[in-house]
Amino acid sequence: MKVRYRRRARLDIEDIYQYIGKRNPRAATEIVARIRYAADRPGSLPYMGHVDRSPGTYEWVVVGLPYVIVYEINEAAHEIAIIAVCHGAQDREPA
Repeated sequence: MKVRYRRRARLDIEDIYQYIGKRNPRAATEIVARIRYAADRPGSLPYMGHVDRSPGTYEWVVVGLPYVIVYEINEAAHEIAIIAVCHGAQDREPA
């Protein structure tokens, strides 16, 4: 399935990069690359994530990092939409 990022998810990734990049630009680049790599995984196996808090959404944890990728599956469009990328300790509203 094709993976696409919604605006909020792109902004989340940009915020993560900016926050970490203030202290360590190289680490920020590596972390964002790992998040994007992990976000591509549901494209191959869409139902591998856990059911999320909101109906119809799933979450996938970035291995080795404290980030959670929230996504939804659109079978008709053969597409995965990355909705948000959150820190695991973040108190978040349902997507």
